[in-house]
Amino acid sequence: MNKQITFYITIFVLTSLLFLSRCSYFEQNDFVITKTISKEDNEHIFYNVYQTGIDNYRFDFYAINGTDTTKLFDYYLNEAVFTAMKFSKTKNGDTLKIKTNLPAKNISAKTKNKIIVVLTNE
Repeated sequence: MNKQITFYITIFVLTSLLFLSRCSYFEQNDFVITKTISKEDNEHIFYNVYQTGIDNYRFDFYAINGTDTTKLFDYYLNEAVFTAMKFSKTKNGDTLKIKTNLPAKNISAKTKNKIIVVLTNE
C-alpha cells in the first residue's frame, strides 16, 4: 500500500511540474517601450516592444479607436537590429505605410476606421 501511495504522489508531482513548465508564466516577455506612430481621426496607431529572449524582440502594432484597442500585427527582430530600427510613415488616402530601414516582408492589416496599415522596407 505504501508503494502505491508513493507511486501516485510521484505521478502527481511529475504531472504538476510538466503542467507548470508549459505555463506561459515562465515565458513572460519583458516590456521595453511604447511608441506612437499616428494620431488621426479618432484613431491612434502605436507599437509596443517586448524583449522575448536574449537576442530577440517583438514589435506589436495596435490601433486604438475610442476605447477599443485592436492588435494589427507583430514583427520580430534580433537585438543587433533592434538598436538600429527606424520607422518613417507616409499616408496616401486610406493607406498608412510604415517604412523600416531593415529587411521586412510586407505585413498589413485594416483598422476599424478602414485605414490599411502596411509595414514594409520598400
